[in-house]
Amino acid sequence: MEIGKQLKATDLKTAFLLSDGTRVNGSELIRGVRSCTGNDVVITGGLAGDGPRFGTTYVGLNSAPRPGRIAAVGFYGDAIQVGHGSAGGWDVFGPKRRITRSKGNVLYELDGEPALDLYKRYLGEDAKGLPGSALLFPLKVFPSANPDEALTRTIVAVDEKHRAMTFAGDVPEGYSAQLMRGNFDRLVEGAADAAHQAATHMSGDRVTVLVNCIGRKLLLGQRICEEVEAVQDVFGERAMLTGFYSYGEVSPHAATRCAELHNQTMTITVFGERGRA
Repeated sequence: MEIGKQLKATDLKTAFLLSDGTRVNGSELIRGVRSCTGNDVVITGGLAGDGPRFGTTYVGLNSAPRPGRIAAVGFYGDAIQVGHGSAGGWDVFGPKRRITRSKGNVLYELDGEPALDLYKRYLGEDAKGLPGSALLFPLKVFPSANPDEALTRTIVAVDEKHRAMTFAGDVPEGYSAQLMRGNFDRLVEGAADAAHQAATHMSGDRVTVLVNCIGRKLLLGQRICEEVEAVQDVFGERAMLTGFYSYGEVSPHAATRCAELHNQTMTITVFGERGRA
């Protein structure tokens, strides 16, 4: 909320948000910023990543990066042009289940069964690598009556004592949940889809920031360059590309148009200036 208050102004158009990736509930973070800036301000960005280690992440602002930090940059005035897009490309598998007990971003039960037990049963041998191996098997969560508002969630910690899992963002009690897994071609298509969303009505010189989930990189391996190539094909050679691999991506939801925390997506923000070609 303090960041939102500092950014707020009548001519604020967009905010780019960077956060520690292991100590923060991304959903609460975005809600706090939105409560001060309003829902009309485009908020994008991401949570810092530490590869598959889930150890320590760093964010810097006018000094050396350090853990536990959140930073944001506001863009103001009518000259700024901003495009944004976010897409996944993951496939669902297994039955839909109901989140029967959760608190914030901690999931305790699915269909009345300890969530960690059920998840490990699906992962089989891959369960030995938790929480890192969970990057390859995210969870789709959505209100039963509005499946179009689905979000993808990634595990950032497991609690063996309470048989629970902590996610990068909220997993609301009463929502439906379904396991997901990756398909190489569909993930690359998802990156291209995000680029098409972000490129709409924009031309000329642009800076393009790609916030891409580390889980996608781990799954695609040497094919990870295909995602970047797919994005470059959409924007052309005049678009500068930069970015990082994250533990969570921030972008407006396609259905609600409000900023949300996403996981396992390619999220793209494009910055340009009106009148420059």
